[in-house]
Amino acid sequence: MSTIQTRARYFLFIPWILQMVEARPNARGDQLARQLQLQLCGALDQTHGPGEGVIGREAGVALQRWPISIYWLGLGRWGIRRHVGSIPAYFASLRQPSALLLATRALEEPVEDRRYEAADGIRGNWAAVPEQPPEFPETASFTLTAEEGHFLRDCIDLNHPHTYLAHILRHGEADGVWDADFPWKHPAAGTGPASVQAWLHDARLFSLVHQGGVLLYNLMLAEELKQEERREDFFGWLVEWSESMEASQDDLKSWDRAAMWQRLWTANPRLRMRTREFADRWYMLATTQPVADEPEARRLIRERERALKGMRSRLTYAEARDHRRGYPTSARLQFRWPQVQRMAADILDGLSGT
Repeated sequence: MSTIQTRARYFLFIPWILQMVEARPNARGDQLARQLQLQLCGALDQTHGPGEGVIGREAGVALQRWPISIYWLGLGRWGIRRHVGSIPAYFASLRQPSALLLATRALEEPVEDRRYEAADGIRGNWAAVPEQPPEFPETASFTLTAEEGHFLRDCIDLNHPHTYLAHILRHGEADGVWDADFPWKHPAAGTGPASVQAWLHDARLFSLVHQGGVLLYNLMLAEELKQEERREDFFGWLVEWSESMEASQDDLKSWDRAAMWQRLWTANPRLRMRTREFADRWYMLATTQPVADEPEARRLIRERERALKGMRSRLTYAEARDHRRGYPTSARLQFRWPQVQRMAADILDGLSGT
């Protein structure tokens, strides 16, 4: 999941749009795709209005990240996109003589034959996606049909069967997704595969420990800004966080963090050693002593910001504090759970026909 993905049906909107582009081999593919995306944006805005995840609703033609680029990687990961390569390479491939010939032949063949061949992998840039609705993209909505919901669930289940998302879609209900503030609070959290439960266990504890660092940073920043009321707020929240840490002491002491880091490096080999060193040092301080007035904890937070931001470090440089206002969120890490909630609810609603 990406933080800028919004709704599940975009995983179908994009193939539908690009199949329309492929059916017009003499057109400039990238320009036609952009026109169709703008048309889709207008149709979705008319159907749903603000606050419903319509990409480009505010920016229009000035949009920097178009739906195709936002969903391109995910379409490949879910097995919906079969073309291997970048978006520019995809549009370039449509201008090749072989692509033009295939497009011409495809227009002459029955729809059933084209879908059958694409499904068998004989040719085609896409899996056998459900047929686009009539008058698309002049009219459009985010509501998935049952066929579309089953298609997306099957794509996830086939390509990523051991993930938490696949488990939720197999055993969850849309209402249950919205009832959980964090992924580890969803009813399916305790029934997933062992690997999923290990990730959720790590996520819950890492989120808890991490929150203290953000709260201490905000406390220190409020002190630098001489905002006494905000300082009192953050100090009070640090006290509450310390109580949560105390209540979780048994889990924190038995936490196999070496195994967590190994899983993280397997998933993301580019993870920096300095990140682990900071997180491990913060964990030791956070689990052994109060951190609000601990000089070593404050020094660790200050040095971490300076290492990441240089001259933009607000705890170190007054110019940086003058340049930027506000505080980072003090909430616990959710690991893109809000995006998963929306996507899973869309698919589950489609499966249930609601």
